[in-house]
Amino acid sequence: MLEQLDRGISADEIGIETARHGNLVLRSAFQLIYRRDGDTLRAVAAEGFLRPFDKGMPIAPRPFLASLKAAERALVERYAVALHLANHRHIDVEGLDHVLAVGIGAGFADDLPLFLVRAEVPASRLICTFRNPSAFAPGTLSVVARTLKALGARVAIGGLVEEQPPVGAIRSLEPDIARIDGSWFRRVAESESARRLLPDLVGGFRAQGAQVLVEGIETRHQLAAALEAGVDLFQGFLLSSPLLAGTAIDTATIDLPDIFSDEANVIPLFGPLFGRA
Repeated sequence: MLEQLDRGISADEIGIETARHGNLVLRSAFQLIYRRDGDTLRAVAAEGFLRPFDKGMPIAPRPFLASLKAAERALVERYAVALHLANHRHIDVEGLDHVLAVGIGAGFADDLPLFLVRAEVPASRLICTFRNPSAFAPGTLSVVARTLKALGARVAIGGLVEEQPPVGAIRSLEPDIARIDGSWFRRVAESESARRLLPDLVGGFRAQGAQVLVEGIETRHQLAAALEAGVDLFQGFLLSSPLLAGTAIDTATIDLPDIFSDEANVIPLFGPLFGRA
C-alpha cells in the first residue's frame, strides 16, 4: 500500500502535497485548537481535515468517506495522514501539535511510524483522535490506542456526531483528551438547565486524567458556556475556520474581553469568565 500511496501523492512548486483518488483530488485543511491562558486563548494545535475536490469544486467529506469500500477507505485514510503530516509545516508556526483522526481501516498504527519519519514529526507532538469509537471491532480500539501511546503519541476520544461523549470508552482507554462533539455541545449550551451540568461532566473527565476539548464553538454564547464549564481546549468557527494547506492562518492570541466587549448581558453562571486561568 505504501507504494500505491507514493504513486498517488504529488507536491506543487512550494511543496504542498495533494493526492489523487480516481477523478478526485484530496487536499489538507487545518483548524486551530486553543488553550486558555489567563484572559486569552492561545493556539496550541492544528487539526488536519481531508478535503476532496471534484473538478476543482469541494465535495462533502463525510458522505464521500461513507461511500467508499473498506479497501478504498483504508487507502484514503492513509492519504489523509500522509498529507496532513507533510503539509502541517506550511502553517508556518513552530510548536503547534498535530491532531489527526485515527482511521478505522486495518494497519493505521502500523504505518504511522513511517509517516512520522517521512514528515520529520516527533510522535510526542502527535494527538490521534478516535472520532467514532463504535466503528472499531470489539477489542481493537484498546489495542490501537496502546500501540499509539507506545509510539509516544497522545490519544483523544470523542463521541458520535450529536451524541454525548462515550463515558465508558473514556474510562477504559484512559485517553489524554476527551472531545465533546460540537453538535451535542451546542444543544446543551442553549439549554440553561442542561448547561449547568457541564462543569460536572468536565470535572468527571478530568478526574479520570483527561483534558477536555469542546469542538464546534460557533457563537460567543457557546464560548461562554465552555469557559464557565472549565474546559481545557477550545475549537470552532468562532475562533478559527478550517483553511486549506498553503493558506495563511492567523495564529494570533485571542483576547477574551475583546470577544465579549459588546455583550454586557453575558452573565457567567459559575464565576467570572475573566481573571482566572
